[in-house]
Amino acid sequence: MSSSTVFLRPVKQGDAAGVESRLRECFDFDSIVPAGAKVAVKVNLSTPFPENAEGSNTAPEILEAVCRILKGRTDRVSVVESNGMRYDTMEAFEVTGYLPILEEFGFAPKNLSEDEWIDVGEPLIKGWGLPRTLLDADVFITLPVLKTHATTVFTGALKNQFGCYPQHNRILLHPHLDEVIVLINSILKPKLAVMDGIVAMEGRGPINGVPRRMDLLLASTDPVALDATAMRLVGIDPYTSRHVVMASQQGLGSIDESGIVADGDYEGYRTTFEPAEKDFPIRLLGYISHSKFLTEKLIINPEAFYPLRRMAVNFRSIRDRLRGQRRAS
Repeated sequence: MSSSTVFLRPVKQGDAAGVESRLRECFDFDSIVPAGAKVAVKVNLSTPFPENAEGSNTAPEILEAVCRILKGRTDRVSVVESNGMRYDTMEAFEVTGYLPILEEFGFAPKNLSEDEWIDVGEPLIKGWGLPRTLLDADVFITLPVLKTHATTVFTGALKNQFGCYPQHNRILLHPHLDEVIVLINSILKPKLAVMDGIVAMEGRGPINGVPRRMDLLLASTDPVALDATAMRLVGIDPYTSRHVVMASQQGLGSIDESGIVADGDYEGYRTTFEPAEKDFPIRLLGYISHSKFLTEKLIINPEAFYPLRRMAVNFRSIRDRLRGQRRAS
């Protein structure tokens, strides 16, 4: 049985040249990206706010390194992301420092929410068109951040594609979240996944967790193996993340440790992340998201959402204070 390889390489924050060098030593890009190919690069932009960007958004040095490599193969590159529920993704492009990089290489930043949407005929996402830019691409590359996630346990190479659904209200897909993550990966078939572990995130990810510096790059042509290896690396059982298990079952990659080769200092980077606690506000959000009516009225509607968010913040503040008192006693 053939094995999937996951590369682990040390990198430094701000060192795009170092990231590029590490990627070139791991992959033959001539075989991944045909000359003149149309390439879509999916970054992970979870927030437009600079105070949350580190650990939430793909580091600019990762994007710069990938762009420099791609420039040697093709000029037909789009760097893509969709709008968030309450922000235009171009705000996140700007905050994260991507625009000067893309201008340097002559590549296009693409807001998938403004793209043409195509019905792909999948019953699970009937009425949810997918962006033409992605469907027309010859090569799809995903650049996730290594993060824990309150709903899916982990977010990485597979979960990053949830942002390929271009609608800002894609939270309405949450009742089938694991299934639609697997579906979009089966449609787009990532040829390469480069995971940003320079500053990862533990705890209440994907935005409000604690940044965790690892100075690490992980990459693979198998997104399932990459997620499974990254999860094991930070002390999380990959079989606890349903979409990772489902993707393996549907033949999108390897989850079994015996079928994965970790090329790099795996033991040297092994650590334990604080998982994302599925607390009362998260469980309540999950309950609400199973109702289209409640989701539209309480989550998508800002007049209801912000008071609910304040209540969640107050709940966690009181809970954490009580926990601290119990530990001290």
